[in-house]
Amino acid sequence: MLATIVNMVDFPITSPRRTIEKTLAPLEFTTGQLAFNHFEKLVVNDVKDPVLKSLQGEVWELGYETGEIRAPVYKDAIKFIETFPNVYIYSSGSIAAQKLLFGYVLQGEGSIDLNKFIKGYFDIPAVGYKFESSSYTKILQEIGRTGEEVLFLSDNVAEVDAAIQAGMQSYIVVREGNAPLSQSDTASHTTITSFDQLNI
Repeated sequence: MLATIVNMVDFPITSPRRTIEKTLAPLEFTTGQLAFNHFEKLVVNDVKDPVLKSLQGEVWELGYETGEIRAPVYKDAIKFIETFPNVYIYSSGSIAAQKLLFGYVLQGEGSIDLNKFIKGYFDIPAVGYKFESSSYTKILQEIGRTGEEVLFLSDNVAEVDAAIQAGMQSYIVVREGNAPLSQSDTASHTTITSFDQLNI
C-alpha cells in the first residue's frame, strides 16, 4: 500500500486532508520509486521520522477507509480507555494516525471507535521525542497537571525513564513479543502485564 500512496502523490506533498502539509524528504528522493525506497529504508530501520509518520498516516487512512485495516488493541486496554476519564495518547505516530487507529479498533467481525473516550493526543511535532524528558514536561504543561498526578505507561524503558525524569509516575508494560527486560530494568522499575493491575 505504501507504494500505491507514494505513486499517488506529488512532491512536495500536499494532502487534501491536510495530514501532510509538506515533505522534508531529500530532493533526490522525490520520484515515486526513489521515494518508496527511501521511506521503506526508514521503516526497516525503525527511524522515527516525522515525515514518514505523516505518510504512514496517509497509508493507514486509505486502509481504514477501505476496510483493509483494523487496529488490534488488548481487551484490558480497551476496558481501561472506556472506563478511565482522563486518558491521553502520546505516540511517535502522528496525531492524525493515532485518531485513525483508535477510530477503527478491532472487535469481533467489526470495529469500534475509542476516540470519544480519549481526552487528548500528543506526537513528535507537538511535544518532541519520547526519550526526552522535556517532551513530558511539555505534556504536563499542556494538560495542566503535576507529574505526581500523571501515570505514563510504555513498553520502552527509555521512554519510562524520560517520563520519570519529568516527575511523572511511570510503569513498564510487559506484553508478549516485547523486547525482553534486563534484570536491572525489572528491579528498578514498576512493571505491569495488564491494565487490570492498575488501581486508579
